[in-house]
Amino acid sequence: MTDMLKISKQILDEMISHAKTDTPNECCGLLAGKDGKIEEIYRIANLPADDPKIADMKVPQDRRFRYVMDPKEQLKAFKTMRKNGTELSGIYHSHPHSPAYPSATDVRLAFYPDVHYLIISLEVKEKPEVRGFQIVDETITEITIIPA
Repeated sequence: MTDMLKISKQILDEMISHAKTDTPNECCGLLAGKDGKIEEIYRIANLPADDPKIADMKVPQDRRFRYVMDPKEQLKAFKTMRKNGTELSGIYHSHPHSPAYPSATDVRLAFYPDVHYLIISLEVKEKPEVRGFQIVDETITEITIIPA
């Protein structure tokens, strides 16, 4: 995996728009592409606290401070990626009230060491910030996002 990720301004803008739409809750989604360039974005629902799928995950109940993707929507996105000849390249979510840096929960739930994790911070509402990371064995390494 490389320490940089090419992503279009259109997809970056869509991620920021998703984050703003879902505020005050965290938003989440998948990014797909090939050859180190993101080509597709999939908005995925952040499951509510009363969903039985999250009962054993030991995550905060409040969606303002965590995300858990809807598995049905994830499966649909993976099927579309397969059909389009793309692959999972990134997972994004927002931090509506904190910096664009992985939380302890983000690190604990980073199950895909071969993808990039992008975080959209809305801490400064008029200046959203998007940063990317690799999270492998609980080690966080920042990557460079290259607008393409």
